[in-house]
Amino acid sequence: MTPSDQHPDTDSKSGEDVYAEISSISKKMITEMLVRMIESAEDYRSWSLSDQDGSRMIKLVKHKQRIICSAFSFQLNKHFSEFKAGNLSLAQEKGARDWQKLGLSGANETAETDVLQDITDRYNNAFKEFDRTILKRLQACLKRSRASLYENPLQVKRLCESYQYAIDSLNLEVSYKIALYNLFADRFIEALGPLYRCIDQVLIKNGMLPEIPAARIHLRDIEGLSESNPPQSFSPDQSGCRLMILQRFKEQSRAPSSDFKNLFPELKQVFSENDLVDNDEQIDQLNLIFKLIFEDEDLPSPVKQQLARLQIYVFITAIQEDGFLRRSSNPARRLLDSIISSEVEIAKAGDTDFSGIDFIRQRIDAIASHEFITVDSYAEMLDAYQVFLNENEIAVRKARKMEATQKVLPLVKSRLNEITQPLKIQGTQLILFEKVWLPLMVQIALQQGMDSDPWHKSIAMVQKQVWSLIPKSNTEEQEELRKLLPTVAHSLHRAMRSLKLAEPLQQSLRDYLKLEQQNVAEKTARNIIEAKRKTRSLGQQSFDNLENTTEFDAMMQTGVFQIPKDTLEAFKSVKSEEPKKINQVEALATGDWVNMKRDGIKLLAKVAWKSEDSNLFIFVDRDGKRICEVDAGKLERQFESSEVSLMDSVSTDSEKTQFSFMKNL
Repeated sequence: MTPSDQHPDTDSKSGEDVYAEISSISKKMITEMLVRMIESAEDYRSWSLSDQDGSRMIKLVKHKQRIICSAFSFQLNKHFSEFKAGNLSLAQEKGARDWQKLGLSGANETAETDVLQDITDRYNNAFKEFDRTILKRLQACLKRSRASLYENPLQVKRLCESYQYAIDSLNLEVSYKIALYNLFADRFIEALGPLYRCIDQVLIKNGMLPEIPAARIHLRDIEGLSESNPPQSFSPDQSGCRLMILQRFKEQSRAPSSDFKNLFPELKQVFSENDLVDNDEQIDQLNLIFKLIFEDEDLPSPVKQQLARLQIYVFITAIQEDGFLRRSSNPARRLLDSIISSEVEIAKAGDTDFSGIDFIRQRIDAIASHEFITVDSYAEMLDAYQVFLNENEIAVRKARKMEATQKVLPLVKSRLNEITQPLKIQGTQLILFEKVWLPLMVQIALQQGMDSDPWHKSIAMVQKQVWSLIPKSNTEEQEELRKLLPTVAHSLHRAMRSLKLAEPLQQSLRDYLKLEQQNVAEKTARNIIEAKRKTRSLGQQSFDNLENTTEFDAMMQTGVFQIPKDTLEAFKSVKSEEPKKINQVEALATGDWVNMKRDGIKLLAKVAWKSEDSNLFIFVDRDGKRICEVDAGKLERQFESSEVSLMDSVSTDSEKTQFSFMKNL
C-alpha cells in the first residue's frame, strides 16, 4: 500500500493550507490549555509564595485571563508567521537561545532567567522527537529546505517565550513571575503530549512526510522510562486527550448545517475507545435531553439545527461545573427550555415572523467563534433572547398594523371625500373631518371592518355633521338645523373622547365647531330673509337618515378608538406633507387684532379661532361677526402684500376705546 493510499486526503489541500490549519488548531488548543491552567491555579500549592500572596496571585490571573490568552496567542501567531517567512537570520537564531538576549538582563532578573532556562532544559529530552518530526513536516508544508529546531513555533522554548511575553504585560515583580513560570511548567508543559500528538497526526493525515513514523514522548523520569514501556501506575493525561477529541467536535459546530443529529452516542464511543469513562454520566444525561429535543415534532427543524450546534458546548460546561446538569436552575437548561417552549408556541400560533431563529443563529455563531465559554454565556443569551422576542413581536405587529393602515386609509379617505364634497364646493374647511372623523373611521375599519354596524353608524354621523355645516334656505330646514346643532356638537365631543385626543386639541375643535355653527345659523337666517336659494342644491344633498344619535354616542366610549402611535405614523406616511409653518403667522394668537383691507376698506379684525397647527385662522369684526377664514399660506401672502398688518398694543387699545365710545353714543 502506497502512502497516497493510506492518506486519501493528501491532494485535497495545499501545503500552505495545511500550515494555516496547523496554526489555527494550535492556537485554539493552546488557548484551551491556558484557560484550564488558570482555572486549576486555585489548587496549585507550589507557588513558593505565602498563602496571602498565593491567594492574591490566583485572583490576579483569573482576572487577567483574557489578557494572558490574547497576548500568548499574539506571540504564537508571530512565531508561525516568522517560520513561514523564513526570515530568521542565523545570528538572531543563536541569540534567541540565550534568555539574556530576550530582554531578561540585570541582577534582579537572574532568578527569572534561571527558571526559564531550567524549564526549557528539563523538557528538551522529553519532547525532542516531536520537535524534529513536527519541524520536518512543517518544512514540507512550506517546502523549506532548511530550518533550525528553534524556529519550530511549537518547541517548548518558543512556547515559554510566548508565555513570558504574556506575563510581561501584567507588570509583575520577579517573584510573582517565577511563581507563574512554575505553574506554566507543571500545568501546561506537562500536558503538551496530546497537543503534539494531535498536530503530528493532522500533518500525517494531510500527507506531510507520512513515511516518517509518528513521534513519541520520551519520559523524563529518572529511571529513564519511555512512552513505549510505562509503569503500571502511569496513566496518560486524560484532560489533554479529552480536549483534543472535543476540539474536533467543536469544529463541526462552528458552521451552520441544514441537518442535525445527536452527537452524544458517537462522543461516548470515542471516549470509550480512549479509556475516558469519567464523563459517562454527563454524556447519558445530555444524550437523553437532546434526544427528546430532536424528536419533538412541534419544534421547527431550523430551531433543532441551531440547538444541535450547542451540544458540545453544553457538555464542556457540564464537565467543568460539578453538578451542573442536576441543578434545574442551571442557565444552559433554562436556555434550552425557554427556546423550545417559545418557538413551539410561535409555531403552533402560525406567527413565524415572531420567531427568534435568526437571533439564535447569530448568538450561536458568536459562541462558536470563542475559544471558551462560561456559564454566564448561557444566561446572557437567554436574557437577550427573551428581550429580542418581545421587541421583535412589537416590531412585527407594528409593521403589520402600518401595512393594514396604509391599505385602509385610501379607502376611508375616498368614502369621506364623497360625503364632504358639498362642503368643498362651498369652500368650508375640513379640519374637523381630518382631525376627528378620518382617524375614527380608520380605527373602526381596522378593528371592526367596513361592513360593521359601528362603521355604518359613523358614516351616518359624518353625514349629519356635513348637513349641519351647510346653510339652509327655508324655515323647516332652519328649525331642523336648530335641533340638530347641539346633538352634532355632543357627538363630536364623544368621538374626540373615544379617540382620546389631547384636551387642548379637543377644546380648539369645539371652539371651531361653535364658530362654524354660528356662521351657518347666520347665513341660514339671511337666506330666508333675502329669499336666496343659492345653496338649495347643497342643502338638498341626500342626508335623509337624520335619526336620533343616541346609539352613536353610546358607542363612543372614552378611549375605545384611541389611535396608537404606529397608526399615526402610518397616517403621516400616506398623507401629503403638512404645509410649512410661518413664523409671522404663528405669532398670531386667539384674541389678537389686525388691520385688514377688504374691497379697499380698512377693517379692524380679531383672531376668533386658530387651529392647533397654526394652519387655519378665523377672523371676526368688532361685532363678533365672521369676516373670513384664512389658511396660513394665504395669510402670509397677505402680510407680505400689506393687506394684513399687525397692530401694536397702543393702537389696539386706542381703536377699541374709540369704538366703545362711538357705540355708547
